[in-house]
Amino acid sequence: MFIDGITGMTLSNNVLRIQVARTDAAGNTSFDNIFLPASNINQFVNGIVDGVKELNTQLEAKSNEIKDNADDDVKSKAKGKAKDKASLADVDEKSN
Repeated sequence: MFIDGITGMTLSNNVLRIQVARTDAAGNTSFDNIFLPASNINQFVNGIVDGVKELNTQLEAKSNEIKDNADDDVKSKAKGKAKDKASLADVDEKSN
C-alpha cells in the first residue's frame, strides 16, 4: 500500500487506528486504516525508526562509494594526462 499521508489517529479499546490517505492517478483521494494493538505500538515505531536508520546508513555508504569512485576516476585521468605530458617531453628532449 502506498501512503501519501496520515490523516488521523485514535486510540480506542487498546487499538491504535491510523487513517492514511492515498491519491490515485486521477487525483482522487481515498482513505484506509491501519490497526495496531496498543501493546505493539512501541515495537512498530521502533521498527520503523531502526529501518530508517539502516536505510540512511546504506545510502550514506553508497554515496561515499560513488564519491570515492568519482575521485578515483579524476585521479586516474590526472595521472594519465601527467604520463602523456611526460612522454611528450621525453620525445622532445630526445629529438634535440
